[in-house]
Amino acid sequence: MGSSVSTPKKDDSTDTPAGPTEEVYPTPTGHEYDTIDKLAAELPHIIDDESRQQVEDYKQACDDGKGPMVACFSTAEYLSLFERKHKEAADLYRNVCFRPKEDKSPNRMLVDGTMAYPPGCYNLGKMLMTGKGVVQYDRDEAYRLLDRACRGEHGGACYLQAQILCSRPGSLGKNIPHDPHKAMELYQKTCDQGDSISCYTLATMLLRGDRVSKSANNVSPQEARGEAPLLKRENEEDRRRVPEQDPYVIPRNPKRAEKLLEHACRTGSHITSCHNLAVMYTHGDDGVDPDPEKAEQYKKMTQDKINMFGGF
Repeated sequence: MGSSVSTPKKDDSTDTPAGPTEEVYPTPTGHEYDTIDKLAAELPHIIDDESRQQVEDYKQACDDGKGPMVACFSTAEYLSLFERKHKEAADLYRNVCFRPKEDKSPNRMLVDGTMAYPPGCYNLGKMLMTGKGVVQYDRDEAYRLLDRACRGEHGGACYLQAQILCSRPGSLGKNIPHDPHKAMELYQKTCDQGDSISCYTLATMLLRGDRVSKSANNVSPQEARGEAPLLKRENEEDRRRVPEQDPYVIPRNPKRAEKLLEHACRTGSHITSCHNLAVMYTHGDDGVDPDPEKAEQYKKMTQDKINMFGGF
C-alpha cells in the first residue's frame, strides 16, 4: 500500500507561524519560473504559419475579453505558454472564470449565479497558488477558484482541491479549510469520472488507519492493523503516525478500498493499484479474504504493465 500525499520540505518563510511539528510551505516569490520563461522565449518564432494564424483567429475572436470564453481561454494559454506573458494570461483566465449570467459562450457553466469556463478558473487558481510569473500569489483566492472550477465539473480542480483539504490545518493559509472527509467525497467523484489517481489516493486513505503516517509507503495490512511492528526501512523516515503531524484519521475500510483499486487497475491501468491488489489478495484484510488465484492474476497484471510502461 502506498501514499500519494507527500510531505513538503520545510522552509523558514511561511504565511503563518508554525510549531515544531507543523508542515511548512515556502512563500512563492514569483521568480520560480524565470528560467523556463527564458528558455521558452524563442518558441513563438518557430511556430508554423498555420498555427500562428489560429492564434490570431483566437485573439480576434476573444475581442479583448468580450468574445466567446473558449477563444479567450485559448488566447490566455498561448500568452502564458509561448509568450510567457503570465499577467495578461491571468487577466483573461479571470475574465472567463467570471462572466455575467447572460453570457452565451459555448461550454459555459452556471456557478453561483454567474457563468464560468471552469478550465480558466482552474488555471488561474494554480497561478495564484504558486505566484507563477510574478502574478501576486493568494492561496485563499486560489482555493476559492479551484472550488468554483470543481463545482463546474472540472476533475483536475476537484483533485487538487481534495489534496489541499488534506493538508495540515494552517499550513497553506489560515482561511483555507481542512476537511479530509470532504476530500474523500471529491476523490470519489473524480474516481467515478475515470481518474485512476483519485481512486488510488482514496483507497490509500481507507487502508492506512490510525497507526501509519500519511507519508508512509509500502505499508502491509498487518502493519496497518497493528499485527506487525512498523519497521523503519533504510533511507526512510519513521512510518509511525504522530498525532500532532497527522491530526486526522480515516477509519479503515479495506472492502471499499478493494473496489477503488480494482477500478484504478482495470480501467486506468494504474500499476501501483494492481500491485496493491496482489498484496491484498495474498495476505487478506478486514472483509477481504486471501485469494491466491486473484493474487496471481494481479501480480501478472502488474508485471505486464511494468513491461509495457517501463516501471511503476
